[in-house]
Amino acid sequence: MRSFAISTVLVMSSLLASSIIAAPTFASTAAKTEWQETRSWDAIFTQHQVEPQQAKQQQAKPQKNKSQQASGVVVLWNENKQQGYTNNLKRANQGFLPASTFKIPNSLIALELGVVKDEHQVFKWDGKSRDIATWNRNHNLITGMKYSVVPVYQEFARQIGEARMSKMIASFDYGNEDISGNLDSFWLDGGIRISATEQIDFLRRLYHNKIHASERSQRIVKQAMLTEANGDYIIRAKTGYAVRAEPSIGWWVGWVELDDNVWFFAMNMDIPDAAGLPLRQAITKEVLKLEHVIP
Repeated sequence: MRSFAISTVLVMSSLLASSIIAAPTFASTAAKTEWQETRSWDAIFTQHQVEPQQAKQQQAKPQKNKSQQASGVVVLWNENKQQGYTNNLKRANQGFLPASTFKIPNSLIALELGVVKDEHQVFKWDGKSRDIATWNRNHNLITGMKYSVVPVYQEFARQIGEARMSKMIASFDYGNEDISGNLDSFWLDGGIRISATEQIDFLRRLYHNKIHASERSQRIVKQAMLTEANGDYIIRAKTGYAVRAEPSIGWWVGWVELDDNVWFFAMNMDIPDAAGLPLRQAITKEVLKLEHVIP
């Protein structure tokens, strides 16, 4: 149990990020041999059902779509032991569209280039009504990350510009570094791909302030990633949903801060319908509980 109050998490945990563990010498975790594959986690996926996309309304005779077992990968990295675990090493190294997990590097770049001044700057709603109600209002970096407000981040990308975006993504060693496609949507439907193991590598460097960006920018982004905090652990993470991919892919990536260790995680799974989105966190947390990372 932590001795400090939860109200102080944002201040104290930023200190933890640089002091819990001595920063290691970084090599790509994807290239390391310290990986263990445990197919026992597959049972956590298969006990969940995902619904296929609804039949098109124009079909004369609507068909009943059968549920199917969830399919995907979870990757964990134990920072103390420098040991990785996954249920499917092949899929763990397969690249997918990052979708809204790209808001992490996008935020870093926007802060580093001055497109975003700080976490308090207000980005006014453009007045266009969108299906996701939480998008239809003003936001700052914290709420923009929390509610995954795509229009806000598309504007960041437009202000960053193609040349600077490409240069920064290359300096971050992020995925395949390919930003081909539309500048304001390439992470949703363009050429960029990143694997679960590459997500872990990127997140580890962010945690230890080893990204090629200022410590201030990295600290602000980690603050924006705060997802859950209690007396046992802190989770900093970001979801993603690559709905324009085939099949659609769901992501949850981040890390769990403990008193004496940090566990990084990256999961992606096939999600044929938005109704399955809660499974991203549910399955990951079941794996974390199975491995006694969280109670």
